[in-house]
Amino acid sequence: MGTGKFYFGIICALLLSVSCNRQSRVTERILKKAEAVVEQHPDSALALLDSVRNLRDLDKEQRFQYFLLQVQAKDKSYRDITSDTVIFDVKSYCLRAGDFNRTALASYYCGRVLQEQKKYEKAMQAYLDAEKYSKRNSNDNLKGLIQSSIGEVYYRQLLKDEAISRYKQANRYFQQAGNRKNEIITFNLIGNCFLLKSEHDSAFIYYHKGLALADQNKIKCEQSEIRQNIGVAYREIGDWYQARLFFREALTFSVDSLEHARLYYNLASVFDEEDQEDSARYYLERSLTNLPKRKNSYLLANLYELWSEIEGKDQHYREALAYHKQYSDYLITILDENKNKAILEIQKKYDFQLMQNRNDQLLIDRQRVSLIALVLFLVLIVLFFIFYRRSVQNKRKLLEAEQKVFHMKELARSFDEKENSFRNILIRHFGILKKAALLEGYLREDERKKGQLLLKKFNEIVYGQEDLDWDLLYRTMNELSDGLLDRLKRVFPQLDESEFRICCLSYAELANTEIAIILKYSVNTIQTKRSSIRKKLGIKTFGNIRDFLEEKVKN
Repeated sequence: MGTGKFYFGIICALLLSVSCNRQSRVTERILKKAEAVVEQHPDSALALLDSVRNLRDLDKEQRFQYFLLQVQAKDKSYRDITSDTVIFDVKSYCLRAGDFNRTALASYYCGRVLQEQKKYEKAMQAYLDAEKYSKRNSNDNLKGLIQSSIGEVYYRQLLKDEAISRYKQANRYFQQAGNRKNEIITFNLIGNCFLLKSEHDSAFIYYHKGLALADQNKIKCEQSEIRQNIGVAYREIGDWYQARLFFREALTFSVDSLEHARLYYNLASVFDEEDQEDSARYYLERSLTNLPKRKNSYLLANLYELWSEIEGKDQHYREALAYHKQYSDYLITILDENKNKAILEIQKKYDFQLMQNRNDQLLIDRQRVSLIALVLFLVLIVLFFIFYRRSVQNKRKLLEAEQKVFHMKELARSFDEKENSFRNILIRHFGILKKAALLEGYLREDERKKGQLLLKKFNEIVYGQEDLDWDLLYRTMNELSDGLLDRLKRVFPQLDESEFRICCLSYAELANTEIAIILKYSVNTIQTKRSSIRKKLGIKTFGNIRDFLEEKVKN
């Protein structure tokens, strides 16, 4: 039964893996198709993107590629992108991944979103970032879009010369990319800038360049747009015949009813300037009949204002007043629309801020979790270090204790009752035999395995008794060595008490460990003090202290 479940689980895992891989490949194909058509057919790209399901199942690269294509397609199909702030995350991801082609594109659309939000300074910074990243690739069309957008921001700020410079750069990039439509649009925009500067000759030069290219490539919307702008330019300089000519030509290329209405209004304004009121009224009526169902308040306000002025000139004051009232009503409508737009803008900003706050809160929560995890990790490291240090110390203490116990027993075994030497006197005086026996009797096997306990028991037995009577020991040693200790103190008064005792025990031929046991020092401390003694006595490094005392003091 258990084996069957195991194999069933493996089969399910394999099927799931195959399904996930298949879905990933399908999504990848959809994204590639959308990327291929987004420039020319953004609506088709959006339809393809809408077919992608379960965005959460996509890997990070596919998810960010999806969002970038979505914003790109929405912008190119003139849809609202003000709330598509995910593009900022896309830019950050592409930058971290080192994909500078997509970083440049994402930076550009960051600028587009900010521009639609009317945050022009931030939009300009995003476009400048896009310009910097685009230098690393050869996408001339994108470079042209970036320069054109920078020019548009300058144009809105009435920095006409800066706008012209950027539009010219954009025009060159579009020409290199073979994007004739955008090349025509930049010629038109440059002409508009010169017209705004009242440099009509320069404006006509660029308008006609754009018009020639539009006629050559038969791009109707631009053929109509440029002719209308040329008509406006001629109207400004008072050339009514040329103005009428270009407005009428623009009508033949226009396919949009609102555009027809605008052109009829422009023709009416020209006839009004020529004092041909009947023709002006005719074209005003044509303009009204061509207005689409969704009324354009700005155009209607201009229409009724012009109509009111025409009736006033002919002294038709009642009609003039009626038209002026309609003009005033549309002005109020425009104010209401602007107010509603302002409210919607505030709502959008509020929603955006709310979403940003949520994202900030999520980021704070993630940072808090990361911080807690880091603290826990550090605590674990500290605990491991403490336990490891204790383990090392325990081993060191166990070794030290075992060494002391061993040497204690060795001292006890070396005791000879018949020999009246200083060593035997010291062993008897320090009670080494008794203490060694106590150690043997009290220490159990489990205590021997624990360094701290063994060392503690050793200290209790060895040092828990009465202190060694050093005065009595000195007297005994003096008697056995013909006053050696007195001579040692007299010849070397620079030795302190502990060093003097070490000299005595060294003279009694005790090893470092045995001296450490008697003086309750560590072996390292004894070694350090012996080095200090050699320095004070003038003994060369590693010289034998007992031999020195035999030679210098005894004689």
